[in-house]
Amino acid sequence: KRLIESANRNADAGGGAVSQAVEAMGRIEGASRGITKITSVIDEIAFQTNLLALNAGVEAARAGEAGRGFAVVASEVRSLAQRSSEAAREISDLIAASESEIHQGVELVGQTGTALDKILASVREISAQVILIASSSEEQAIGLGEINEAVNMLDTATQQNAAMFEETSAATTVLNSKTRELVAAIRGFQFAAGAAPARAGGPQPGARDGSVAA
Repeated sequence: KRLIESANRNADAGGGAVSQAVEAMGRIEGASRGITKITSVIDEIAFQTNLLALNAGVEAARAGEAGRGFAVVASEVRSLAQRSSEAAREISDLIAASESEIHQGVELVGQTGTALDKILASVREISAQVILIASSSEEQAIGLGEINEAVNMLDTATQQNAAMFEETSAATTVLNSKTRELVAAIRGFQFAAGAAPARAGGPQPGARDGSVAA
């Protein structure tokens, strides 16, 4: 669970970093466009300055010897204007290339942000599933504990039943022994009672002699 929470925090932090990167790229792209506009203005100024220098050179040539110094200045101004125009075009080219790279960077960062959003959604879904599994595991643990307790109770009852069976078996053995003794005593009593009448009803010696005399 702690790992899932940490993954959620990291994903949130990653999403925030991507958003900040996209915003920074957007600001850089906006600044590049502003620089492009400025270089366009510089290029236009250089173009106009070049035209003015050409016109000044023409006028200096018409002035002859008096305008020779002015012609030199006009030539230098024209050269400076051309150099400014070239520098402005180079800057524009660099800005254009930078804008292309920045645009690609913005797209890549945006794609990364989308991917992180999907990852974050997956992490949250996994987190929910893990929490559900943890809850189910706790319920299973409780159920297993109850089953274990029931098994222990059953084992105790089984042991008690075994002890009672042993006691019952011992009592039965004693009862059987007493029963056999009682039966033997009864049989002995019956034998003694049967033998007494037999002795009382037998022939007397005197009677046997009287019969012979008659």
